[in-house]
Amino acid sequence: MRIPDYYQILEIKRDATAREIKIAFRKLAKRYHPDKNPERTAFAEKMFREVCNAYNTLHDKQQKSDYDRALQTIERQQKSHAVYLNRLNKLNQTYAKLELLLHALLHHKYETGISMYEQLQHHSQERGKEWRIDDFLSYEESRDCEFLIAEAYQKLGFSNGDQSSVLDRHRKIEQARLLYESLLSAESQRPCFKHFIREVKERLKFIYLYHFTVEGYDQACQIPLAKIRELKLSKRETAWMYKKIAEFYVEIDRFREARTVLKMAFELQPRLTGAKKICKILNMGSLFG
Repeated sequence: MRIPDYYQILEIKRDATAREIKIAFRKLAKRYHPDKNPERTAFAEKMFREVCNAYNTLHDKQQKSDYDRALQTIERQQKSHAVYLNRLNKLNQTYAKLELLLHALLHHKYETGISMYEQLQHHSQERGKEWRIDDFLSYEESRDCEFLIAEAYQKLGFSNGDQSSVLDRHRKIEQARLLYESLLSAESQRPCFKHFIREVKERLKFIYLYHFTVEGYDQACQIPLAKIRELKLSKRETAWMYKKIAEFYVEIDRFREARTVLKMAFELQPRLTGAKKICKILNMGSLFG
């Protein structure tokens, strides 16, 4: 809906007084009177009508009040519509970027995909908002997308050809871990992709054990054993992971921790295989066999 802006037609401000409205009308009526514009009569007549209509409305208090209310309503609607169009444009841009991101990840262009993902996050944080995939995709599509992003972080973090710094590689591995854990948490609350769960757990097993290697070990971000229990693996799998962690502790001469974790492994799997050597090192032969 549109109505003419009578204030603009009379070339006055919205808070103009009755006297200012009358003065503006007289000045413009003289300017556009058809008798004074014989060379462009049609234009002058049109402008003269608009000036008269504007004055007839604004010099009457009741008509001016009704007009002001209608004008403000329409301007609010126009502003709201402009905001909507701006948001729609941004949404369309984000959808386009998401499509490119997914295309890159599906074609194993991990660096490109992760770069686009982090740009989307960064731009959102600059506006003081948290960027969420769920705001643009369905729940199932969002989880699939997170899986691909986590996979990309993991691939880059463990890539032998990656020239990034050790800290950056650790950061990528940590991002992969957080995303995989988020997927497990989401699945426990709202199952949607059970066929992925086994694969997610396998990848978390690999990442958790990485944190217990010399390269990945960092006391500040050490993965607690509780994380492994949260995977709800079979007793055999959990015992195997405990044994691998015990072997790591032996490697860095932390024998007390090694004995503790190895006992946990045998409690779960009394017939634990492949533990003869570490039992001998830790003088725990009574546990083996």
